[in-house]
Amino acid sequence: MTNAQLYTPLTLPTRVILIRHGRSTFNEQGRYQGASDESVLTEKGHTDARQTGLALRETNFSAIYTSPLQRTQQTAEEIQSDLCSSVPMITHPNLKEIDLPAWAGLRYQHVRESLTRDYQRWIEYPHEFEMVGPQGGRRPVQDLYGQAQEFWQQILPRHAGQTILVVSHGGTIRALIGTALGLPCSYYHTLQQSNCGTSILSFSGPSNLAHLEIMNDTSHLGEVLPKLKEGRQGLRLLMVSTGKRDLQSVQDLHTILHSQKLDFCISQSDASQVLCKAILAEHPHTVQIHTNRTDFHHLWLKALNSRQNPTQSEEMMTGVLVAQPQIIQQMLSRIIGTHQLLHLPLMDGRVSVVHCPTTQNMPILQSMNFAGLTVLQRSLLSCTS
Repeated sequence: MTNAQLYTPLTLPTRVILIRHGRSTFNEQGRYQGASDESVLTEKGHTDARQTGLALRETNFSAIYTSPLQRTQQTAEEIQSDLCSSVPMITHPNLKEIDLPAWAGLRYQHVRESLTRDYQRWIEYPHEFEMVGPQGGRRPVQDLYGQAQEFWQQILPRHAGQTILVVSHGGTIRALIGTALGLPCSYYHTLQQSNCGTSILSFSGPSNLAHLEIMNDTSHLGEVLPKLKEGRQGLRLLMVSTGKRDLQSVQDLHTILHSQKLDFCISQSDASQVLCKAILAEHPHTVQIHTNRTDFHHLWLKALNSRQNPTQSEEMMTGVLVAQPQIIQQMLSRIIGTHQLLHLPLMDGRVSVVHCPTTQNMPILQSMNFAGLTVLQRSLLSCTS
């Protein structure tokens, strides 16, 4: 048997591109949606879905899976209409959004201010949060993770070595990523999912080991960085891996960072210091700090945990951390609750964004391997090869 005969499609990774639905009427009104089907796409939601379809245009999908709720159906239809080839669209019940029947239709502000005790438990202990519905008391986040696990068990064997598109909801995509990577559901709120944000999971080997290639990239919508969902307070840290440091990577980083107001840059190792200076050529007033400590991630998280009485009045600070890949992987893994660094491959010329809001204790991974639009399109096109 020749090597060509041994190389079958089953040896290729299975790639799953996950897209959250476009902006909806309940998003616009600041209301909880959950599994309710009253919310539909706004005009911007339709526009962003079409823009997402254009970014995915050349990708060779085997199938599109979508939630039964109409805001995701509308998003999937807009994307499907812009693809170069005809792709079957399949509705799957396990892609439905988390069920929060008591909150559906309520404004976020009302829940925060009037249902304070429940809201605090929802944010701090999502895995233990309970809600009473028509069928009695249940734990919505745990139910959602079970739903996501069932989806992977059904779908991955059908599409071994292929690329599929999943159009779903913010909560559901967090659960899909969490179950794929083996993350505990107590870390449910540490992953941000923006409207039409792009995430890519790659599954390989007999056990379908998952790698998170991209998480919540919104550059195809013209966004410089993902929008801050928890307000403009606290600290936003832009993490850059030293990587190859080739000319293309440095140019890509310039594209992402040139319009940002950067308060500081921390470089870890001599190689990081060189890259830090290169990418900050247009930021002469940014404070540059250099350290050779390899336990930076421990110190950073310790400092975050020691914050006392954070207030809404604190101004947002934005900083850059340039470090060896393993340092950044260790920090990201601690934020989202995994010990498997191989789950989180870092790409050259990309930025991972962490927001530490003053409104909650746990940091939020806003995006991993965020790219400029051209860089993202190069990555998506690699699915066709």
